[in-house]
Amino acid sequence: METAPEPPDLRPPDASPAPRRRFRLPAFLRGPAEPKPGLGVFQGVFRPTVMTILGLMMYLREGWIVGEAGLGGAVLIILFTFVITGTAALSLSSITTNIRMGAGGVFYIIAQSLGLEPGGAIGIPLYLGQAFSAALYVYGFSEAWGYLFPTHPQLLVVYAALAVIFGVTLISTRLAFRLQGVVMLIIIASLVSIVLGITSIGRQEPLHAPRLWGDFEGGGFWALFAIFFPAGTGVKVGASMSGALADPRRSIPRGTLAAVGVALSVYLFMALWYSLVAPPEVLKENYLIVLEKAAWGEMVLAGILASTFTAALSSLVAAPRVLQALGEQGVLPRHTFFGRLSRSGEPRNAALATGALVAAVLLAGSLNRIAVLITMFYLLTYLTIDVVVLLEQRLGMISFRPLFRIPMAVPLVGIAACLLAVFVISPAFALIALTLIGAIYVYLTNKELQTPWQTVRSSVFVSLAAWAIKRIERSPEEANERSWKPDLLAPVESRNELEGSYRFLRVLAYPKGTLRIIGVRPDTGAPEGPPRADADLAALRSVARVFQQEGLTATATVIEAPSLLKGARMSAAVLRGSHFQPNILFSLAHTRDAETLQGLIDTAAENEMGVALLHLHPEVGLAYERRLNVWVSDQSPDWRLGLRLANLDLTVLLAYQVFRNWQAQTLRLLTVVQDPEEVRPAREYLRRLVEDARLPPQTEQWVRAGRFLDQLPHAPRADVQVLGLPRDVDPAFLREVVRQTGSSCLFVRDSGRESALA
Repeated sequence: METAPEPPDLRPPDASPAPRRRFRLPAFLRGPAEPKPGLGVFQGVFRPTVMTILGLMMYLREGWIVGEAGLGGAVLIILFTFVITGTAALSLSSITTNIRMGAGGVFYIIAQSLGLEPGGAIGIPLYLGQAFSAALYVYGFSEAWGYLFPTHPQLLVVYAALAVIFGVTLISTRLAFRLQGVVMLIIIASLVSIVLGITSIGRQEPLHAPRLWGDFEGGGFWALFAIFFPAGTGVKVGASMSGALADPRRSIPRGTLAAVGVALSVYLFMALWYSLVAPPEVLKENYLIVLEKAAWGEMVLAGILASTFTAALSSLVAAPRVLQALGEQGVLPRHTFFGRLSRSGEPRNAALATGALVAAVLLAGSLNRIAVLITMFYLLTYLTIDVVVLLEQRLGMISFRPLFRIPMAVPLVGIAACLLAVFVISPAFALIALTLIGAIYVYLTNKELQTPWQTVRSSVFVSLAAWAIKRIERSPEEANERSWKPDLLAPVESRNELEGSYRFLRVLAYPKGTLRIIGVRPDTGAPEGPPRADADLAALRSVARVFQQEGLTATATVIEAPSLLKGARMSAAVLRGSHFQPNILFSLAHTRDAETLQGLIDTAAENEMGVALLHLHPEVGLAYERRLNVWVSDQSPDWRLGLRLANLDLTVLLAYQVFRNWQAQTLRLLTVVQDPEEVRPAREYLRRLVEDARLPPQTEQWVRAGRFLDQLPHAPRADVQVLGLPRDVDPAFLREVVRQTGSSCLFVRDSGRESALA
């Protein structure tokens, strides 16, 4: 098909002004609009991770740590730091090879595994930790700047540096990617200068003998650890780069672990270097001793300025993205504002909020104070990452099949180390932080967030259920009487029948029981069967959803059978072999013929189920739903109360269930005896039944002598009468009881597996 020609341009050549040229940054400053997919292990993971770990603490605080703790104490602090970050790196590497990464980095990992509520509860402290990291690096930049210009006020330098860095993030948020290569070369050159510094010192003056253990004048072991720990908080960088990697499942583990190994080696070497080049007194007083002892102090100073500047830049780029992800998922109060992206895809609102937060945090006044806050936030984050991996490993679900597997001991060690560090550093702050996380979790739970993906929480519940099933199967049958709950099987022939029974079914099952609805459709052999079956199932499932909204566990299934009775038999036989099989067969007595009623009783007996047949009064229905009569059969001449009651256990249990759910006003036990001499022992029997069955103390007793049917009209009125059901049913007798009492009746037969006295 030919395309229409373009309309000619009828404007004179000089009719319109020349198009204005947009100002563009130089190419070497712009960086790519988005990091292009296809990065490998080195560029995508190793380089950004090792550059984040190395830098500020290595240059400005490790010497002070060695002076305070001695070489042995410093090595212990470094090793403990890398035990925590190393196990977190291993856990992070494992879990990132099992999921598809999305926006939000570690927040996304936790939310995808545990849900938005736990993800948000940890994601908010994670965001705060990243924002505080930017403040930490800005303070590090100001200390190095003060070495060059000692007369410049530090507070002015701090906020001027923040303004420049924040302005760069607004203009070009990907500048860090372009600068990383240059900064890494500067850091390598500074390390070479540091190494060569030993040789020059050795020629000019003797090296100092390392002091193995310090006096800890500037703080105890854990205080120094809290200040130093941010040195190892860069292990999450690899996970955040997953969208830019050609093969994230291969690159993240290799790049992250290689970066951690290299960084650990450098920090251990630097601890030895500091202990050799200066005595502890000098190390404690001079934070910038590395500039004086390196071969070329200017190169080291350039490394400090470059690493702190780019690290602060990276933090101010990463933190708003976590905040935007939190807002996008509805976690934050003003989530629409924070989750909004600009036309260029940048989280401008989140960036402005982060910049304001960092400016406020800088008022804390020192690098050490901010470092302690960051340590607590990151410890809780790493703790959660290890918990997620441990849960996944313990559950053993088939969905957890990471390409990078780690032993279970790794997250266990990480969890123990994080808990120890959190509570030893500051028990008060740890309790405050955990309380804050708990409060955020409760707040998000009440918001009823809709997690748009499957989480591991369902696997936890499934595993707990499987464990419980195994325990139940190994337990003697009698041990389960205390855990009895009503699990109903309700065969129906139509949606109308189910809706007509809705109120009473809910009363029988709520809150802990279950309801299995079986829709029985006649097997006609018509070709239109399947679509019709689908429609019937959809109708029943819509009612089941109403039960579920009421807090009940309800399911609906449609089967084809010649009759309701045969459908009930098929369902009972199949479900008997399932875990948590139904224990009560429920049906409406007034809609069934004699053969069906007797068949239902026989089916229940064959499958060790109780029977509950509701016979509604045609006029009264369920009346006020406030009064309940429970009829006890004549026990003459033996009125002893044993552990098993004669076809009375399920009757009492269901009567109490209805009374409780109705919040009824009256519960009454009634019996009719043939011999007037049995009235007194019958009353005593009912009194002891109330006591031993733990029925409400206000339960009334009513005893009369005579024929049962003759005494029914004289019994107190009730909205429902609960009576025992004989083995051989007589529909005429059931109808007569309903007529004589003037109320609906629930006829109940035990299965022999219940106990009202247990």
